[in-house]
Amino acid sequence: MSTSLYRVENGNLFIADRAIDLPHPVIEVIECGEMIVVRVDPPAGTIFNRNVFAFTKHGELLWQIEESPHGTEKDKPYVAILRAQDGNLIAANWIGIDYLVNLANGNIAAKAFNK
Repeated sequence: MSTSLYRVENGNLFIADRAIDLPHPVIEVIECGEMIVVRVDPPAGTIFNRNVFAFTKHGELLWQIEESPHGTEKDKPYVAILRAQDGNLIAANWIGIDYLVNLANGNIAAKAFNK
């Protein structure tokens, strides 16, 4: 029997069977303990760089990720979220920087440059 805290249907997020209002479709979800971290996918031509959110298991918003301070482009959303082997949350953006995400508040610190 599944004990998943969430489900995604057609890009819409549901937590505890409650629809969560997000500005763009959900493309990626990671459970971090009882926290649910989601990445939304803004459409082409829309600048939305803070596209990672964290929610409680009851659907309450905890934080929205800090915007990347690196790069000269205005459009630099996060393109992936993942859990590192040490359990930390990593958010990557298309300019090639992986950020360590503070799970308490969504603040970021550069971890690696991959280009």
